[in-house]
Amino acid sequence: MPGPSDDVPRWQPPEPSDDAPRWEPPPSIDEPRWDPPPAPAEPTQRWAPPSAPARPASTTAAAARTPAPAVAARPRPSWWRRRPWAVVWALVLLAPIAVALLRVLDESGYEALLTPLAWALAVLFVAALAVAVLASVPRSAARAVLGLVGALIALAVLLWPVTRVTLDHTPCPARAGVDLGVPAAVNTLASWERGEVDDAAWRGGAAGPGWRDKVRETRLIDYQLVDSGCWERVAPVDVSRTWHEFRVTVEAAEREPISKVVVVHTASERGDWKITSVEGPLP
Repeated sequence: MPGPSDDVPRWQPPEPSDDAPRWEPPPSIDEPRWDPPPAPAEPTQRWAPPSAPARPASTTAAAARTPAPAVAARPRPSWWRRRPWAVVWALVLLAPIAVALLRVLDESGYEALLTPLAWALAVLFVAALAVAVLASVPRSAARAVLGLVGALIALAVLLWPVTRVTLDHTPCPARAGVDLGVPAAVNTLASWERGEVDDAAWRGGAAGPGWRDKVRETRLIDYQLVDSGCWERVAPVDVSRTWHEFRVTVEAAEREPISKVVVVHTASERGDWKITSVEGPLP
């Protein structure tokens, strides 16, 4: 086999040269670097009370089967018990209106309802007043007494003008009857005509002040009944008090007879009519 020949050209590495470009690293650039996230903080352990020891299964089952005791709900007091005096004062303020409505019923021909309704209103007020006093006594006895006295005084002040103040003369309603005290008034004038006083015809068994002097000083010559009736007021007409107007002729000592008007007031006492007063321009 033939060997290598010296005449055959062989590969030789190139000689180093300064003109050939060399690789150089690029200039450094500040780029953000990835940093690992901080490790999570370990949770702080808090103290916990020790758990209760486990109950036996039988005890737990029995407790589950036992119903919880029912708690009775406390009843809430009614509005009336929480504000008892509000009801009382409302009734006090409405009392004059109730009296006026009774008068409307009387004028409308429903006089049969007057007495039952009046008693019903009175019972309602007394019941409201009793409840208010009983509800206030446990908290303050002085407050209960003060409220009671104040309510009664206010009721009297409001009812006085509509029940006791006389407005004018008015005819008596049909429920007054036909007597109206006329016989008692006529007997009084008949006694005057005779020169007598007749104390038995007066309320209280005694003649009014000054009547004896009038009978003694003035002689009644004649009298005539002109009209009779009741007294006008806001409340239903009170048929227990009436008036009787007479035209009389009287003669005083050493004077000529004159004609006057005399009004006799009568009142019913347990069905018996009595004279309460006599008014008129007597000489």
